[in-house]
Amino acid sequence: MTPHRVRIFAGRASLLALAPMLAAALGLILAATIAFGVAPPPTPLPSVASAVAAIDRSGLPSISRYRARDGQMLAYRAYPGQTRHVAVLIHGSAGQSIGMNMLARTLNQTGVTVYALDIRGHGDSGRRGDIDYIGQLDDDLADFVGDMRPLHPDADYTLAGFSAGGALALRIASGRYGHMFDRYVAIAPALAYPKGVARPNNGGWATVSVPRIGALIVLNWLGIHRLDGLPAVNYASPPDDGFFTRTYSYRLAMNFSPGLDYLTTLRQATKPIVVIAGADDEEFYADRYAALLKPVNPDIVIELVPGVGHRDAMSARPLLESVSRRLLTVSNR
Repeated sequence: MTPHRVRIFAGRASLLALAPMLAAALGLILAATIAFGVAPPPTPLPSVASAVAAIDRSGLPSISRYRARDGQMLAYRAYPGQTRHVAVLIHGSAGQSIGMNMLARTLNQTGVTVYALDIRGHGDSGRRGDIDYIGQLDDDLADFVGDMRPLHPDADYTLAGFSAGGALALRIASGRYGHMFDRYVAIAPALAYPKGVARPNNGGWATVSVPRIGALIVLNWLGIHRLDGLPAVNYASPPDDGFFTRTYSYRLAMNFSPGLDYLTTLRQATKPIVVIAGADDEEFYADRYAALLKPVNPDIVIELVPGVGHRDAMSARPLLESVSRRLLTVSNR
């Protein structure tokens, strides 16, 4: 063996000897980050309590249930209509289907059949603040549509979501279940990444444990999911009011979102997508949606409604009517 090859062999041997130490050091860093990289809970926002109080609950249907593939009975509210259009509504972060009642009634008054879901981990669906795996919300939605199809076999289907629900709508539109709906409406979608769209701490609504999330992303990349149930996001909701889910696990936070690679996957979305937001949104810079989304999918329609914010969006008549107009073009085909 030549001296040069001897040096190479010795260098490789040294690296191999260091590998266990490097792995141990990485493990300690990840463990410390997961343990201590936690954001404190935010101060409850009076404006959030006011927004919930402003929800008109008249005509609110009672809870119905459907069976998901894991056997869990999940909750939804049904607003039967007369046309061949079906709209499935997804509430925002920490909320539940009650918050979509005013939009559901607005759509239902035009003849649209509306289903408002309690997303798993919220309201009357599953255990509060957690799910079993990232992607379970997608599967739940596919199971729900599968149950509804026989009732409306020739219908035109729209998925409309608000805030985190709008982000989930974008995730579905560009994912493996994108074919399930004929169009997607994302209302003030919670696009916290890149940070240029989200205001700091989402306007005081949420504190995100970014270091912990980063470490768990690394573990997930390594195929380790045992810690995915750890808390990762806290919301500034009133304490113990029964309406809100105050804390999300890592896996719920990652699933109730557009996904880390949504700017790539949206390029492959084949169904029409509309983004509607209040021009005065206090959690996101609404005027930046177009600059973020149009370059990746020029066909996405962006509409901003003057004088409407984020927390009052689901009770603001101008915004509700804008969503309804987007659906009316096909509801009476």
